[in-house]
Amino acid sequence: MLMIFQGVTINQITDHEALVVARLDGQILGGNKEALELYRYPSLQSFKKLNLRDLMPKDFNQFYPELMTSEHLNISSYKTHVNRRSDGELFACKLHTHHQTIKGQKYLVGHVVEIREEVDIEKICLQQNIIVLQRELEAERSKNREISLRETSLLLSKAHPCLSNNDIKVCHYLLKNYSSKAIAKELNITTEGVFAARKRIRKKLGLQPGEELNKALLQSI
Repeated sequence: MLMIFQGVTINQITDHEALVVARLDGQILGGNKEALELYRYPSLQSFKKLNLRDLMPKDFNQFYPELMTSEHLNISSYKTHVNRRSDGELFACKLHTHHQTIKGQKYLVGHVVEIREEVDIEKICLQQNIIVLQRELEAERSKNREISLRETSLLLSKAHPCLSNNDIKVCHYLLKNYSSKAIAKELNITTEGVFAARKRIRKKLGLQPGEELNKALLQSI
């Protein structure tokens, strides 16, 4: 089964699942016939008038993010959710979501498979709200980390033009008092790589034995 959106094939499709394509703000842009049947909309035109919020339980709307970032998605697997049909009926489903870039624009793609067996809808709704709140918190933390990194990078690059972008990232986490192990995890490098970076940065800054790198960085900004 294929679904073509703006002349491009949607990725990761399996047979008989509903597909929904939307902007990151949730505005629906496309869907296959399985989606129309699942959500009970008579036409693609009527379906495209909706936001993804309209496919969720009404009490879920207050938790729906303004933009769907990677932290909000079920990228690696299908998760159990509750969705809402056009007539208001709630149903349980397995939902897998991911981003796909088409002609330079990033879109949200949802893969939905209805769960036919009897389940506890209220319990799933509660779990769903908790998961979304957790993801929203992580998205906010990620945003704040990016802002903090940009601010620190600007200060360090002005104070020490000799430092590379990778050096500055290491310095940023040093200023945050991250351990070498934690820095390695953040930058997806080995602990030995962090040690080598620290040694390289000390040499570039002309630090003498006994001078603390963290203190020197803090004083320079």
